[in-house]
Amino acid sequence: MKEPRDFLEKAAESIDAADLLLEHGYLNIAASRAYYACFYTAQALLFSLGFEYSSHHQVVAQYGRYFSKTRLLDPSYHALLTASFDLRQFADYRVEEPVKAEVVSDLIAGGRRFLQAASDYLANLPNPQSDGDT
Repeated sequence: MKEPRDFLEKAAESIDAADLLLEHGYLNIAASRAYYACFYTAQALLFSLGFEYSSHHQVVAQYGRYFSKTRLLDPSYHALLTASFDLRQFADYRVEEPVKAEVVSDLIAGGRRFLQAASDYLANLPNPQSDGDT
């Protein structure tokens, strides 16, 4: 059975891969992996509410609706998710110029903060399987 932590594990793997790719100069691919770390993090959070979307636009929009507008998490994470999506589009589809290393580095750092905030949020949710009779 799928759980939020499954998405968080994918997010952690993607952010680690982004670091390695950046370190070896693969800036465009590092930007893409950093975005996916944010995407999987947002999916984990939405899944915790019972929502599952495969569309990237839906994940970004619904994360904004349920976590940013309600301030369940800092709205800056929605801005990060949106910016990382835009950067991934640029990195994946533009051939004229690569993304800048400092931009990717900042995105990776933001992705790590987002992943940690999501992990903390999910760890503090009540356990729905616990009925209080322990």
